[in-house]
Amino acid sequence: MVADPLVDAAVRQCDDFLSSSTVAFHPLKVEQFDVVYGSGFFDAFSWVSRSGKIPITSGDDKNAPPALFVTISVPKYDEFIFSITTADGRIVARTSPLGGPGAPVFPPAEPGTWVEWGGKHHGHLDHDFATKAALCPCWSITTKNSVGPSEAVSVRDNTLSPVYVGVCCGLMSVFFAPLVLIPVALCAPRSFDVVNRATGQRLCRTHRPGDCCDDGSIKINLEGLNQEQRRLTLLAFIYEYAQEFSKKPQRNDGGGGGGDGV
Repeated sequence: MVADPLVDAAVRQCDDFLSSSTVAFHPLKVEQFDVVYGSGFFDAFSWVSRSGKIPITSGDDKNAPPALFVTISVPKYDEFIFSITTADGRIVARTSPLGGPGAPVFPPAEPGTWVEWGGKHHGHLDHDFATKAALCPCWSITTKNSVGPSEAVSVRDNTLSPVYVGVCCGLMSVFFAPLVLIPVALCAPRSFDVVNRATGQRLCRTHRPGDCCDDGSIKINLEGLNQEQRRLTLLAFIYEYAQEFSKKPQRNDGGGGGGDGV
């Protein structure tokens, strides 16, 4: 992707949109296309490659039209590329091929991917399991890492949010565990922290209601972040969904991982 005036204008439009306090990512509204199904007896109804397009809207107005779209292509299980475009189709950002313009010639830490923004190398995305649940140190939590030209953020679950506290308490009360875990899993809200990777400082927190009260959208809080941190935070949430979208379908779930939401 070569930088040009149209790309620069698309980047400015995207940054203006991300300057709002919240944006909403809508996994349940994914439009799938280029779906290829398996040819074997056991995988005839399961996809083997597919693409999807997900809208991003303002987090303040649920009726607002999409300002951005994320298109994810999965050539095979657990592999993906994605791009962010404006509503009229101009590319703002995309995963970068190895050795792309300005990118290092070696791959990022596996699993991970390089990212371009505005036609230029921007950074990389990866994840780790170094964080442990606050009330259950043996429970590893996935941390999504988003590294840019001068900033780096990590997005991870707040393990003191009600859903984690409820699950830990339910597991400790073995006899009553089924009575506690099911309503907690369905109804308890959760939250995600965006932290500065260099200092560990929490930059902001995104809240999400329990599954039974959730409309399927992810309202990403961007308040208090600078421009680069806003870009990196959005990329981290997209990276997480792209991982789910690329997972191999389960036998009891014909839609496959991430097919109908995170």
